[in-house]
Amino acid sequence: MLPATKLIESEALSLPVSERAELVVHLLNSLEPRPTAAPAQVENIWVHEANRRYQSYLHGEEESYSADEVFSELRTDDDLSQFS
Repeated sequence: MLPATKLIESEALSLPVSERAELVVHLLNSLEPRPTAAPAQVENIWVHEANRRYQSYLHGEEESYSADEVFSELRTDDDLSQFS
């Protein structure tokens, strides 16, 4: 890390939590800007994708997992047992 970057990091870490959170949002947006598509267009794309996945499931091309299986695996993978 460059000295200037280390200085910025040090200053950022000294900010109150709310200001650090706001800074994080700005930094993340600079890396991955929000979609420029209209919300209705984004929704249509997701509906199409959901239908594609559902049809794939109906044709036996996809497996399904119960919520219990998913959360159990997450707890195992991420040691989230403290949240159960």
